Amino acid sequence: MTTQAAWPENAIARYLTVGGATVSIWDADQWTPAAATCAGCSASNEDGGVNSSDPRRWAQSHAETCRAIPKPA
Repeated sequence: MTTQAAWPENAIARYLTVGGATVSIWDADQWTPAAATCAGCSASNEDGGVNSSDPRRWAQSHAETCRAIPKPA
């Protein structure tokens, strides 16, 4: 059985990783570009790599392969 955690403030989309953690995409404003961060392994599209310039594509790709389990609350 899985439990639903409340979405973090300013998160506009979330993906579930293979390990059960979430990858959140954060809302952008005029000063901050959109970013995606994994709550399991703390990786971010801002770290660089494949699809790093597109937070949505990076988040989906990362979620498909990340096996990190959710961090305890």
